[in-house]
Amino acid sequence: MLQSDPDERLIYLACQHIFRGPNSQVRKLKTVKGLIRQNELSLTDVLREYNIDRTSNVAKKLLESQVFDSTLKAKIRFPELFDVSPTQSAEREASEAEAAKEEANTVREISASEASKDMEIASDAEVESERTVGDDLFVPASCPDQNTDTPIAIRSLYPVYIHYRCQHQILTTIQELLEESCFEFGQRHFPHLLTSKGWDCPEAVELTEWTKILSRHSTPWSNDLKRPVNEFVVLLRELRHSAVHRLRKTATGVERLAENAQLFLEALEDSNRSEKVESVRRELRTAIEELKRNKDLLERRLVAQLKEIERKRSELDVWEKNAREGMIREDLQCSRDMGELLEGVVRQVKSKGPEVTECEKIVPEMYSESLDSEEEFLDAVLMTPEF
Repeated sequence: MLQSDPDERLIYLACQHIFRGPNSQVRKLKTVKGLIRQNELSLTDVLREYNIDRTSNVAKKLLESQVFDSTLKAKIRFPELFDVSPTQSAEREASEAEAAKEEANTVREISASEASKDMEIASDAEVESERTVGDDLFVPASCPDQNTDTPIAIRSLYPVYIHYRCQHQILTTIQELLEESCFEFGQRHFPHLLTSKGWDCPEAVELTEWTKILSRHSTPWSNDLKRPVNEFVVLLRELRHSAVHRLRKTATGVERLAENAQLFLEALEDSNRSEKVESVRRELRTAIEELKRNKDLLERRLVAQLKEIERKRSELDVWEKNAREGMIREDLQCSRDMGELLEGVVRQVKSKGPEVTECEKIVPEMYSESLDSEEEFLDAVLMTPEF
């Protein structure tokens, strides 16, 4: 009978961790088989059912279709693998909101600790504006009980974070671009201030100092702002504090700070630096979407694995129950058989006297057969089932 090829979705889920990075460019069947052999342990069930040749052929087909290149291509081919339930969406929104609140509180504490008497921007109005940006911008979603839609509870991989080194490089680079732009803006609109302070280069003035200066001199740049001046100032300070104090932020939070920086640079009419920040934002958004799809896939794969484990556990429970009951049943049967045999001997003794009876002669033989039967039973019980 002709065997059908394995389901492509199954092979993608099983091999997704193998054919990533440089391995996603593999095309030769021999190399594909070699990589699968190196990961036989994680592919035990698949290889037992489909063998390495059939599995490798399907994996090669997916590689040639570039399905392993990115989760976006995989989602186009297997959209059902990336489906997210309303409950999961609500949980993820709630986790993002909670992380945003914690970040806003940390920034607020840093701002308060660095405040001084001559900081005109540090007022109750600023604190209220920070609360608006940090808290109200992210409205927590209600998080239903997981058991409603997802019987198997798993640890969520959300919210999304990028590697901290990357986050730090993004924020420090944007901070540097902002300080350069602010310095050039100051040279054009209030050079006397720079001269009186002895600020002769962008590195001489920190971003938080520029937020105070621009708040006092907002007229030249605030006419076409897409959000209130205070919100710009608060987010610029948040960017600076996150970079200087090494604050871990969600990927969405980093993208939000980059967006604010881009709009701020546009307000300063610095198109060159604004385009640079926009390019960073564009790549960051792409990375965030890739991370989200990968997390969705990993969570779905884990759920499938846990269901399979639960199925096998149920089969093992049934096997154990049958083994225990079988032992009792066989023991009772053996007792009944031996009882009937002995009863026959007693009857013979009563009816014929002391001479040896035929029943007595066959007792050792039947007992020997009983022992053989017991050995066969133990061998059967000790056999390990295959799943």
